[in-house]
Amino acid sequence: MDETVAPWTWDDDGSDEEFRCARLTDTGVRAPFRADDLAALDVCGVQFGSWDGRVSGWLNTDAVGLRCGEARTETGRVYRVDDTAHFVQADARHRLPFADGATPWVYAEHFIEHLTLDEGIRWLREVGRILTPGGLLRLTTPDLARYVDGYRLDDGFYATHRERLLLLGAPPDEVPERRAFTINQIFHFHGHRWIYDEDELSFALTTAGFPAAGIVRRAYREGAEPAVAALDRQVRNDETLYVEARSPDGR
Repeated sequence: MDETVAPWTWDDDGSDEEFRCARLTDTGVRAPFRADDLAALDVCGVQFGSWDGRVSGWLNTDAVGLRCGEARTETGRVYRVDDTAHFVQADARHRLPFADGATPWVYAEHFIEHLTLDEGIRWLREVGRILTPGGLLRLTTPDLARYVDGYRLDDGFYATHRERLLLLGAPPDEVPERRAFTINQIFHFHGHRWIYDEDELSFALTTAGFPAAGIVRRAYREGAEPAVAALDRQVRNDETLYVEARSPDGR
């Protein structure tokens, strides 16, 4: 995956933006998207909250639309973007525009924290619906436990994380070295709505219907399906909790 990221911003949640692209082609595929639709597009899974990280070979989704000249994406339609990736504009707070059992893989990097807890659980229920029986969900999200340990132990995590924020384009005067500032920013900036540790994420998954036995903590780019784990971006691995969950067989 391309390691580039959007320009620095603390508070932007993307709700009133559009991403620009050079070429936007309507594929003619319409919601609800079925397994055979995805197969015809030659995509292996669905990525939620793709933002600026659209991946070739996946159906990328985001509430933020795309614009090419006067052409704009519309919900319920799959587009080919810049002849490299597929995209559908969809708001994860609502019913997902997929048929039941449409995909074997779902991936979401630093996405679920942009939903409230109730919204996140409803989205996870929808993910369980669109996964094939035994299908794989891989979630990554800022790890509250890592931030708390960094604050309590003063173990160098905050200094390293600050350097990463500066590399993302943060002006130095907007990223002070105070530890309290660093722990506060994961709750109050970036459009975040709910921050998880492993137990809280497991609670959300099991409440949404994912079996506890199928929930596994993973490491950066390590998982049950290498092609899914490979989507993890290195720029976030210092702060990230990686978890995979299997949908129930016979769903």
